Amino acid sequence: MKRKGIRLLPLAVLCLFVRAEGAASATLPVKVPVSEDAQVRVALSNTNPNMIVVPGDRITGIDSAQGMFLNDNRGQSGRANGGVVLMTAQTEPFTFFIRTEGGLVVSLIGVPQKRDGRVLHLVSDKPIRHQKAVHWEQSHPYVTTLTAIHKAALAGLVPDGFKAAPATALPAFSLPGGMAVQSKKMWNGGNLRLFRLDIRNNTAFSLAIPERLFQASGVRSVMVFPYSATLMPSATAQVWITVSNREEGKHGQY
Repeated sequence: MKRKGIRLLPLAVLCLFVRAEGAASATLPVKVPVSEDAQVRVALSNTNPNMIVVPGDRITGIDSAQGMFLNDNRGQSGRANGGVVLMTAQTEPFTFFIRTEGGLVVSLIGVPQKRDGRVLHLVSDKPIRHQKAVHWEQSHPYVTTLTAIHKAALAGLVPDGFKAAPATALPAFSLPGGMAVQSKKMWNGGNLRLFRLDIRNNTAFSLAIPERLFQASGVRSVMVFPYSATLMPSATAQVWITVSNREEGKHGQY
Protein backbone atom coordinates (compact mmCIF):
# COMPACT_ATOMS: atom_id res chain seq x y z
CA MET A 1 0.00 0.00 0.00
CA LYS A 2 1.37 3.38 -1.03
CA ARG A 3 1.59 5.79 1.91
CA LYS A 4 0.64 9.42 1.38
CA GLY A 5 2.65 11.75 3.54
CA ILE A 6 3.88 15.30 3.85
CA ARG A 7 6.89 16.11 1.78
CA LEU A 8 9.60 17.52 4.04
CA LEU A 9 11.79 20.36 2.79
CA PRO A 10 15.47 20.50 3.67
CA LEU A 11 16.27 22.75 6.61
CA ALA A 12 18.32 25.12 4.44
CA VAL A 13 15.33 25.72 2.15
CA LEU A 14 13.07 26.40 5.14
CA CYS A 15 15.59 28.93 6.44
CA LEU A 16 15.53 30.72 3.10
CA PHE A 17 11.73 30.96 3.28
CA VAL A 18 11.92 32.36 6.81
CA ARG A 19 14.53 34.94 5.80
CA ALA A 20 12.54 35.99 2.75
CA GLU A 21 9.40 36.38 4.84
CA GLY A 22 11.26 38.45 7.43
CA ALA A 23 12.75 40.71 4.77
CA ALA A 24 9.38 41.26 3.14
CA SER A 25 7.83 42.41 6.42
CA ALA A 26 10.47 45.07 7.16
CA THR A 27 9.16 48.65 7.13
CA LEU A 28 11.48 51.60 6.62
CA PRO A 29 11.14 54.75 8.76
CA VAL A 30 8.77 57.40 7.42
CA LYS A 31 10.70 60.56 6.46
CA VAL A 32 8.82 63.75 7.40
CA PRO A 33 10.27 67.04 6.02
CA VAL A 34 10.14 69.77 8.68
CA SER A 35 11.17 73.41 8.97
CA GLU A 36 11.03 76.20 11.54
CA ASP A 37 7.66 77.94 11.95
CA ALA A 38 5.82 75.16 10.10
CA GLN A 39 3.34 72.65 11.50
CA VAL A 40 3.15 69.06 10.30
CA ARG A 41 0.39 66.45 10.71
CA VAL A 42 1.63 62.95 11.52
CA ALA A 43 -0.30 59.75 12.11
CA LEU A 44 0.47 58.05 15.45
CA SER A 45 -0.57 54.69 16.79
CA ASN A 46 -2.77 54.86 19.89
CA THR A 47 -2.44 51.12 20.46
CA ASN A 48 1.34 50.68 20.14
CA PRO A 49 4.51 52.68 20.93
CA ASN A 50 5.82 55.14 18.33
CA MET A 51 9.41 56.31 17.85
CA ILE A 52 10.39 59.79 16.67
CA VAL A 53 13.96 60.53 15.54
CA VAL A 54 15.66 63.67 14.24
CA PRO A 55 18.60 62.19 12.26
CA GLY A 56 21.90 63.81 13.17
CA ASP A 57 20.43 65.45 16.28
CA ARG A 58 19.13 64.46 19.72
CA ILE A 59 15.64 65.14 21.04
CA THR A 60 15.84 66.86 24.42
CA GLY A 61 12.24 67.81 25.15
CA ILE A 62 8.57 67.16 24.35
CA ASP A 63 5.88 69.73 25.13
CA SER A 64 2.16 69.01 25.07
CA ALA A 65 -0.98 69.41 27.14
CA GLN A 66 -1.11 67.27 30.28
CA GLY A 67 -2.06 63.66 29.67
CA MET A 68 -1.55 63.56 25.91
CA PHE A 69 1.13 60.89 26.30
CA LEU A 70 1.05 57.90 28.61
CA ASN A 71 4.73 58.27 29.48
CA ASP A 72 4.35 61.83 30.88
CA ASN A 73 6.14 63.55 27.96
CA ARG A 74 9.42 61.91 28.94
CA GLY A 75 9.28 59.79 25.83
CA GLN A 76 11.80 57.28 27.11
CA SER A 77 14.49 59.60 25.75
CA GLY A 78 18.18 58.81 25.67
CA ARG A 79 17.89 56.21 22.91
CA ALA A 80 21.13 55.44 21.09
CA ASN A 81 19.79 57.15 17.95
CA GLY A 82 18.80 60.33 19.84
CA GLY A 83 15.10 59.60 19.41
CA VAL A 84 12.17 59.16 21.77
CA VAL A 85 9.45 56.55 22.21
CA LEU A 86 5.96 57.97 22.65
CA MET A 87 2.73 56.24 23.66
CA THR A 88 -0.73 57.80 23.57
CA ALA A 89 -4.29 56.64 24.16
CA GLN A 90 -5.88 59.74 22.62
CA THR A 91 -8.56 59.40 19.96
CA GLU A 92 -8.64 62.99 18.69
CA PRO A 93 -5.83 65.02 17.03
CA PHE A 94 -3.61 66.99 19.41
CA THR A 95 -0.63 69.33 19.12
CA PHE A 96 2.81 68.75 20.61
CA PHE A 97 6.30 70.17 20.16
CA ILE A 98 9.68 68.47 19.75
CA ARG A 99 12.85 70.28 20.91
CA THR A 100 16.36 69.14 19.98
CA GLU A 101 19.91 69.63 21.18
CA GLY A 102 20.74 71.42 17.92
CA GLY A 103 18.08 74.08 18.58
CA LEU A 104 15.33 72.76 16.30
CA VAL A 105 11.73 73.21 17.49
CA VAL A 106 9.05 71.37 15.50
CA SER A 107 5.29 71.68 15.89
CA LEU A 108 3.44 68.44 15.20
CA ILE A 109 -0.26 67.58 15.07
CA GLY A 110 -0.58 63.96 16.16
CA VAL A 111 -3.46 62.11 14.51
CA PRO A 112 -4.18 58.99 16.63
CA GLN A 113 -5.06 55.79 14.79
CA LYS A 114 -5.48 52.14 15.67
CA ARG A 115 -2.48 50.80 13.79
CA ASP A 116 1.03 49.42 14.17
CA GLY A 117 3.51 51.67 15.93
CA ARG A 118 5.42 54.01 13.65
CA VAL A 119 9.04 55.16 13.30
CA LEU A 120 9.14 58.77 12.10
CA HIS A 121 12.30 60.57 10.96
CA LEU A 122 11.92 64.36 11.12
CA VAL A 123 14.25 65.70 8.43
CA SER A 124 15.07 69.39 8.79
CA ASP A 125 15.63 71.60 5.74
CA LYS A 126 18.36 73.48 7.62
CA PRO A 127 21.69 72.19 8.93
CA ILE A 128 21.95 71.64 12.68
CA ARG A 129 24.71 73.39 14.64
CA HIS A 130 26.41 71.32 17.35
CA GLN A 131 28.02 73.36 20.11
CA LYS A 132 30.79 70.80 20.69
CA ALA A 133 31.79 71.20 17.05
CA VAL A 134 31.64 75.01 17.35
CA HIS A 135 34.20 74.88 20.18
CA TRP A 136 36.46 72.55 18.19
CA GLU A 137 36.27 74.68 15.02
CA GLN A 138 37.08 77.87 16.87
CA SER A 139 39.94 76.36 18.89
CA HIS A 140 42.20 76.33 15.78
CA PRO A 141 43.22 78.87 13.16
CA TYR A 142 40.64 78.91 10.36
CA VAL A 143 42.81 77.30 7.64
CA THR A 144 43.99 74.66 10.11
CA THR A 145 40.37 73.78 10.88
CA LEU A 146 39.52 73.28 7.20
CA THR A 147 42.63 71.14 6.66
CA ALA A 148 41.86 69.03 9.74
CA ILE A 149 38.31 68.37 8.51
CA HIS A 150 39.53 66.96 5.21
CA LYS A 151 42.34 64.95 6.82
CA ALA A 152 39.81 63.36 9.18
CA ALA A 153 37.46 62.56 6.30
CA LEU A 154 40.20 60.82 4.29
CA ALA A 155 41.17 58.78 7.35
CA GLY A 156 37.56 57.64 7.77
CA LEU A 157 37.16 59.68 10.93
CA VAL A 158 34.67 62.35 11.99
CA PRO A 159 35.89 65.74 13.28
CA ASP A 160 35.15 66.40 16.93
CA GLY A 161 31.47 67.21 17.43
CA PHE A 162 30.42 66.52 13.81
CA LYS A 163 27.48 64.14 13.29
CA ALA A 164 26.13 62.37 10.20
CA ALA A 165 22.81 63.76 9.02
CA PRO A 166 20.53 63.71 5.95
CA ALA A 167 22.05 65.93 3.27
CA THR A 168 20.61 69.42 2.94
CA ALA A 169 20.51 71.29 -0.38
CA LEU A 170 23.87 71.69 -2.08
CA PRO A 171 25.32 75.06 -3.07
CA ALA A 172 24.53 76.15 -6.64
CA PHE A 173 27.50 74.86 -8.66
CA SER A 174 28.14 75.91 -12.26
CA LEU A 175 29.14 72.56 -13.72
CA PRO A 176 29.67 71.85 -17.44
CA GLY A 177 26.98 70.03 -19.37
CA GLY A 178 27.15 66.27 -18.99
CA MET A 179 28.64 66.40 -15.50
CA ALA A 180 26.27 65.10 -12.81
CA VAL A 181 26.64 65.60 -9.06
CA GLN A 182 25.13 63.43 -6.32
CA SER A 183 25.36 64.07 -2.60
CA LYS A 184 26.34 60.80 -0.90
CA LYS A 185 26.88 61.83 2.74
CA MET A 186 26.81 64.90 4.95
CA TRP A 187 28.11 65.69 8.43
CA ASN A 188 26.89 68.67 10.46
CA GLY A 189 29.42 70.49 12.57
CA GLY A 190 29.01 73.84 14.25
CA ASN A 191 29.61 76.69 11.83
CA LEU A 192 30.62 74.24 9.08
CA ARG A 193 29.29 71.10 7.44
CA LEU A 194 31.02 68.52 5.26
CA PHE A 195 29.65 66.89 2.09
CA ARG A 196 30.93 63.86 0.20
CA LEU A 197 29.88 64.07 -3.44
CA ASP A 198 30.09 61.75 -6.40
CA ILE A 199 30.77 63.57 -9.68
CA ARG A 200 30.06 61.57 -12.84
CA ASN A 201 31.05 62.31 -16.42
CA ASN A 202 28.09 61.34 -18.60
CA THR A 203 29.69 62.50 -21.84
CA ALA A 204 31.76 60.61 -24.44
CA PHE A 205 34.86 62.74 -23.84
CA SER A 206 37.09 63.72 -20.93
CA LEU A 207 36.14 66.70 -18.75
CA ALA A 208 38.43 68.86 -16.64
CA ILE A 209 37.58 68.89 -12.91
CA PRO A 210 39.49 71.78 -11.34
CA GLU A 211 38.50 72.59 -7.78
CA ARG A 212 37.25 76.01 -8.91
CA LEU A 213 34.26 74.24 -10.53
CA PHE A 214 32.83 73.95 -7.03
CA GLN A 215 33.22 77.58 -6.04
CA ALA A 216 29.82 78.79 -4.87
CA SER A 217 28.24 80.83 -2.12
CA GLY A 218 29.08 79.30 1.26
CA VAL A 219 31.78 76.90 0.02
CA ARG A 220 34.91 77.14 2.20
CA SER A 221 37.14 74.36 0.84
CA VAL A 222 37.17 71.73 -1.91
CA MET A 223 39.13 68.48 -2.27
CA VAL A 224 39.03 66.05 -5.20
CA PHE A 225 40.18 62.61 -4.05
CA PRO A 226 42.01 60.80 -5.44
CA TYR A 227 43.22 63.90 -7.25
CA SER A 228 42.90 64.00 -11.03
CA ALA A 229 42.90 66.92 -13.46
CA THR A 230 40.38 65.24 -15.76
CA LEU A 231 37.43 62.88 -15.49
CA MET A 232 37.21 60.16 -18.13
CA PRO A 233 33.93 59.31 -19.89
CA SER A 234 31.51 57.38 -17.65
CA ALA A 235 33.96 57.72 -14.74
CA THR A 236 33.10 58.96 -11.23
CA ALA A 237 35.24 61.10 -8.93
CA GLN A 238 34.84 61.73 -5.22
CA VAL A 239 34.74 65.36 -4.08
CA TRP A 240 34.68 66.64 -0.51
CA ILE A 241 33.42 70.16 0.16
CA THR A 242 33.22 72.12 3.40
CA VAL A 243 30.34 74.59 3.51
CA SER A 244 29.41 77.34 5.94
CA ASN A 245 26.31 76.81 8.09
CA ARG A 246 25.87 80.56 8.37
CA GLU A 247 24.48 83.26 6.12
CA GLU A 248 27.04 84.88 3.87
CA GLY A 249 28.54 88.20 4.88
CA LYS A 250 27.22 88.25 8.43
CA HIS A 251 29.50 86.10 10.50
CA GLY A 252 33.05 86.49 9.18
CA GLN A 253 34.90 83.43 8.01
CA TYR A 254 32.42 80.96 9.50
